[in-house]
Amino acid sequence: MPILRETVHTTLPRDEAFAYITDWSRQAEWDPNTVSVKRIGEGEPEVGARYLMEVKLFGSRTGTMEYRITELEAPSRMVIVGEGSGLTAEDTITFSETDEGTAVEYHADLQLNGLLRFAEPLLSRTFDGITQGVVKGMTRELDTRAAA
Repeated sequence: MPILRETVHTTLPRDEAFAYITDWSRQAEWDPNTVSVKRIGEGEPEVGARYLMEVKLFGSRTGTMEYRITELEAPSRMVIVGEGSGLTAEDTITFSETDEGTAVEYHADLQLNGLLRFAEPLLSRTFDGITQGVVKGMTRELDTRAAA
């Protein structure tokens, strides 16, 4: 099972970083592997909120995943679980205050399902690229908000 773990540092205050990142409808702004996100229903992020996402898969293919917030502890932690397109993901995002602003730790456990599970050893470079895209995008968007 691929595990992605990275920490992003920003000068944005923790409550603002938390509000931005946990609004999963904005996730495509900082994750270049997400084509689009639509909230199923309305309202603020909360436990049980669901999101329908079109994500880039391997190569030029895209697939659909549905994500659901399973834990939300403002302003420190969010867990969101996604399923679809041969993949199950559990993303845990934690927010800690630092002297300079906020540290955002992004931890994703990915499980390939069906025939994709046999390709897992061949996809390590793909997962590395996904991780770096998320780190760059999240850093860019949080720092842009901090500078505003």
